[in-house]
Amino acid sequence: MKALAFFILFFGILFIPKNLFARKGNVLEKKIHFFSSVTEVDTFKLFYNADNLQDTIVFEIISSKGYLIYQEKFPGSALFDYGKPSYMFISDKDWKPKDYFRNAKDSIVKTDSLKIEDDRYLRSRIAGFFDEKRFSRNPIPKLLKENKDNLIVGSYETLLNDPDVIGFSFHLDAEDGRMIAFSRKKNNVVKFWRCC
Repeated sequence: MKALAFFILFFGILFIPKNLFARKGNVLEKKIHFFSSVTEVDTFKLFYNADNLQDTIVFEIISSKGYLIYQEKFPGSALFDYGKPSYMFISDKDWKPKDYFRNAKDSIVKTDSLKIEDDRYLRSRIAGFFDEKRFSRNPIPKLLKENKDNLIVGSYETLLNDPDVIGFSFHLDAEDGRMIAFSRKKNNVVKFWRCC
């Protein structure tokens, strides 16, 4: 009987995927801010894997009453834009792989250094995700004057006559800027603006 238990335990450990034992370095960025109400604050959360910044990131907004009012999942790589260090480096018109990589060891060192810079850039984007400048009170009138073509028809109208609307803007990928707000008419979060 002991031999059977040992056999099962041995092969069980051997065939269990390694990532089952791996503990992800999950990290939480958090900000308290007025959003769905101007009298009670909501909690903005960003969950990400510190061990792999390009892994899935979860963005959530929790109301003051504890309800999940918004959630979006996206790959960490979506936080890259045209400012990605390795992209800027290799898109330089004078860059030539044969001049840059002298040998295999040199290639590994330089590739690792570009990855370090990319990770540093992602960390800065994550740290700035909830900057105060991303929140704007009653943004619709200004957007109607300056960027009317980028307003999403069917969404922004629900926010028009509400001077207490608080918009939150964020940017994914190179050309996916968006702004969301809580619509009291629809009683949920709406994406009402998108741009490059």
